[in-house]
Amino acid sequence: MRIACSSSQKGFTLLEVIVVLLISSLIAAILFQGLSLVLDIRYRVINTLTRIETIGLQSSIMTSPLRSMIPDHTDEPGVFAGDAKRLKGLTLSPLHGTSGAPTAFAMELGYNLTDDETVLTYYEMGYDSVILASWTGNIGNFSYRGRTGDWETSWPPRNADKPLQVPRTVRLDTGMNQNPVQITRVMGPHNRAIRTQDLPFGTSQ
Repeated sequence: MRIACSSSQKGFTLLEVIVVLLISSLIAAILFQGLSLVLDIRYRVINTLTRIETIGLQSSIMTSPLRSMIPDHTDEPGVFAGDAKRLKGLTLSPLHGTSGAPTAFAMELGYNLTDDETVLTYYEMGYDSVILASWTGNIGNFSYRGRTGDWETSWPPRNADKPLQVPRTVRLDTGMNQNPVQITRVMGPHNRAIRTQDLPFGTSQ
């Protein structure tokens, strides 16, 4: 008995090849479009996180010395005083010096008419000044608040009866687009312990 064998094989037609290539092209286009969308979302998320982190870091740098302010003795240079454009005092969180060591510092708002720019500058004894932030326009001021009452444009308040040596809260209004208002609660003591020489009768002889 003879078995007939056929060596002929059926191949793809030109139309089938074109259809496969067309489908492959469509799938590749969809995949590339999806990948482009994912990369764009990733880029936007990274930029947003970076911007938030930068804003948070800048805010922390600006408020850290204020948050850790402490009162100084009345005859020492670190006694707190402030007005709408400048403040000075004693802090336990200096930007340059040793953290925890009482350090004299100052912060000042200055306007540059040529550049139409306001600059917030930080000063610390023994170190160069540092620009913390800048923004367009002559905008910005400090204000202060004690236990109760309204915001004061200077500290100590002119008409207050026995005000705190250091305000409880310091507010900084700026022209920055992000966080234009910085409100800092002073966490340390607000009055210095009284020494014998500070009393009316002074020291005993």
